[in-house]
Amino acid sequence: MAIAQPVHANFKEAYCHHHGCSASGFERHLLLRIVPLLFRPLAALSFWMNPAIFASELEVIRNSAPARTGREVNAAAQDLVHLGFVEHSFRRSIGMRGRSEAVVEAWNQVKASVDRPSNPDHPSIGFADGASHLSAASRSAALGRNDSALTLRALRRVHQAISSGKSFPQILAAEGLTQDQLLELLNQNLQAFDGFANLRDQLLSQQGPNATPPTNEGMAQSIPQKRSSRSLS
Repeated sequence: MAIAQPVHANFKEAYCHHHGCSASGFERHLLLRIVPLLFRPLAALSFWMNPAIFASELEVIRNSAPARTGREVNAAAQDLVHLGFVEHSFRRSIGMRGRSEAVVEAWNQVKASVDRPSNPDHPSIGFADGASHLSAASRSAALGRNDSALTLRALRRVHQAISSGKSFPQILAAEGLTQDQLLELLNQNLQAFDGFANLRDQLLSQQGPNATPPTNEGMAQSIPQKRSSRSLS
């Protein structure tokens, strides 16, 4: 008689059971699996010294933890693809970045033991084109970090929407941002994409010729601040 396979509530629980790691060690364990093998010793040392170095990867790992389907894992992993737009990063220049496909591979290893919904997974493992399935709280916590893949994705959506002819008020309402918040995010990420500077200039032109970009100090209360690495659990 075949032994019944254990059924787990989500990706995190199944992953920890499969690899024999604790729930508290999930993020570090998966992080070191998605970083290229060549850099894992250095990544382990860097994580021990300052986990915040991997804030973006930890954001993705944290968002994939409650996933019950391949689509949800793909949606979280997609944010790692958007990290390719981040410039001026030492880790990016040497290739010590988490890989989106490695997150999917980790899911594929354990998905059979996850209590998935009755609707079947998408037949192919392809990265989702839409936004990640994040809660409003998760989205708010990530926006404002200048290394956040979620921030870059939001700014790219705004840029594409403006290019397609939509109005700023319509776009701001869809993204849940004020004009000042969008300006601050653009100022923090001007080097991430060539079109962001022009987008910032267009937004400033809406405010008149004497408008100036908001300062970090002036927006400290309205833009969500960078998460402490210790809160990523």
